Amino acid sequence: MTDPQRGAGLFGTSAGFLVFMLMMLAAVQILFNLYATSMVTAAAHDAAREVASVDAADDSGNRCGAVAAAEATFTRSLGEYGSAGHVTLQWTCDNPNVVRVRVLAEHPTVLPTRFAALASLASLDRTIEIRTETRR
Repeated sequence: MTDPQRGAGLFGTSAGFLVFMLMMLAAVQILFNLYATSMVTAAAHDAAREVASVDAADDSGNRCGAVAAAEATFTRSLGEYGSAGHVTLQWTCDNPNVVRVRVLAEHPTVLPTRFAALASLASLDRTIEIRTETRR
């Protein structure tokens, strides 16, 4: 005679394993997102500071001309992540006293796309503002 409960733990174990794996993937995604966000923000801050440090005594044209060099430095500092096109910078240099850069990044995800979109872990939208200094 066979036991009627034989194999009954298989479903519970499988469901538990699935939940555990989803939680592990979520933890990995959160850690990756925190790391990528801090690296992109730091690199964008450095690029904005580089543009703000350009001496633009007569107008903001010199400062806007420094954007290309700052973007190259930004991309180089992020390595493969920056060169893969995951990050874009949108510069605003119409105000001679402030340099603004908007950072838009799409982070790769290890979670299924639907879960990453629900938790808003797949994107970064941040604006960095650096005030300029003038010589007296």
